[in-house]
Amino acid sequence: MKKYAPFLVLALALLIPVALRQKPSVVYYLNLSMIYAISAQGLNLLMGIGGQISLGHAAFMAIGGYTSAVLVTVLHVPFGIALLAGVALSCLFGLIIGFPALRLQGFYLAIATLALGNVVTDIIKRLSITGGDYGLRNIPAPSLFGFTFGSSLSQFYLILAGLLLTILVTRNFIRSKSGMALQAMRDSETGALAVGINASHYKLLAFVLASAFAGLAGVLYAHSVSYLNTGNFGLDLSINLLAITIIGGMGTVWGVVLGSLLWVFVRNLMGSGLEMLTGVLFGVILLLVVLFLPRGLSEIGYRISGRLRSNRQRG
Repeated sequence: MKKYAPFLVLALALLIPVALRQKPSVVYYLNLSMIYAISAQGLNLLMGIGGQISLGHAAFMAIGGYTSAVLVTVLHVPFGIALLAGVALSCLFGLIIGFPALRLQGFYLAIATLALGNVVTDIIKRLSITGGDYGLRNIPAPSLFGFTFGSSLSQFYLILAGLLLTILVTRNFIRSKSGMALQAMRDSETGALAVGINASHYKLLAFVLASAFAGLAGVLYAHSVSYLNTGNFGLDLSINLLAITIIGGMGTVWGVVLGSLLWVFVRNLMGSGLEMLTGVLFGVILLLVVLFLPRGLSEIGYRISGRLRSNRQRG
């Protein structure tokens, strides 16, 4: 049964928008959840696997989103090329930031990445090509191979493909030699260095992969929401992505999906008039998860699976 579980989850995911075609707002929230999950997957890889904290992760989303939006709206570049360019530029910035971050850890790394977020949004705000303080409006819907993903329903499948790609890459990375080396450094960097692991190489790789995921999320966000403003990629979003990762379960592949779904739907079901209460509620959820679910919401699945396995063995 465990072998077929991913296929059952995929079949269910493909049928969700069909069942909700009369409720486009719910499909839109699902799309938003998956976009944040893609970005949080990069943060999960950086923190949960590599043990490195980042408070400027939203900046990479801004780089990817603005790059793609400018290329499509101003230079009329096809969406497919703009998507690759947005991800590539995010990777480049991840590599640039990764080099000085090699000498930083803990609090100092958090401050450095926080400064990165502020610098990136400030530069974007000062450029006329990005719309300045007004941002970019009327960003066209994504279009690939002559098909335009103009509705939330069609965009669902495009974003789902991006999410599944990041999950597949993360899962394979965790099981690879690079992923095991990162986990060894997370648990004990001194011990990892003692057995000959190149810490600099794997830290840089984690930064580049994390920024690539965030860049992809930024591109999908720009072309599904069709409006960009630097205020959307500030410290608040970076902290929320951090909370999503912790609530879902750091170091787990599917945890960020659960955390993202919870964050988006709690925030939107509460309504815009109760934003402060939403923040309090999400903070309480975060506190409860840290206290009682060390592996986040994904631990519920592990416990259920363990219980079923023990019952089957007794039976």
